[in-house]
Amino acid sequence: MILPHVVIDSLTAEQARTWREHFTPEPGGRNPGIEEGIWRRTQDPRNAEQSGWSEDDNGRRRIVHYRLHYGIDRSRPTDRLVMDELYLYVSWLAPADEIAAHRDDLEKWLSEGRWKATGDDATWRRGDLYATVTEYDIHPQDDRADRDTPAGFRSIDVVIQSVDYRLPRASRNLPWDVLAGGMRVKEQHRARPPTARLRPGRRAGPDPLPHHRAGLRPDHPQRQ
Repeated sequence: MILPHVVIDSLTAEQARTWREHFTPEPGGRNPGIEEGIWRRTQDPRNAEQSGWSEDDNGRRRIVHYRLHYGIDRSRPTDRLVMDELYLYVSWLAPADEIAAHRDDLEKWLSEGRWKATGDDATWRRGDLYATVTEYDIHPQDDRADRDTPAGFRSIDVVIQSVDYRLPRASRNLPWDVLAGGMRVKEQHRARPPTARLRPGRRAGPDPLPHHRAGLRPDHPQRQ
């Protein structure tokens, strides 16, 4: 992938106005053009149905954290919505034989996807993206939180990010801080923030993705 990656090649006047109104960064404030998400699945007796927990085989974990940086390219006669940078982090904890098999699969998929090994610490590159695969006997974040690793388990982390991407320490620790906060209770919901009217005749949904809220995703036509 070459960055910036074009999401919409030519914004309509309405889409451009929506971006200016809702996604233009404010001085000293957060950048609303950054889409960030965290997902986790842990094996726990309280979510046994979803996690596959059993008394004899428990402890698997998967964590996903991503940050996508969107912006407007004004180098052409019409504005373009582009993704300037990206960061994707996935961490698995599982029995050592599963981690070994998954490592083999990852390297096979990277090779088939025409990523090139750099020869530097299991790092691969394609275009403006780096992919790094790292295994641990004890994950540094588990050590940091004094969490036990089940006997016979290992972990593997995969990071895909744009070249020269720098993630602040607080952001890097965020999914693990969320994990330390405990399992999310399904019946508890946070209040939905008010949403701005972004499309004629309808309100934007609670989806936090900026291109969804702004009506900027070309491959998902608006439902009538």
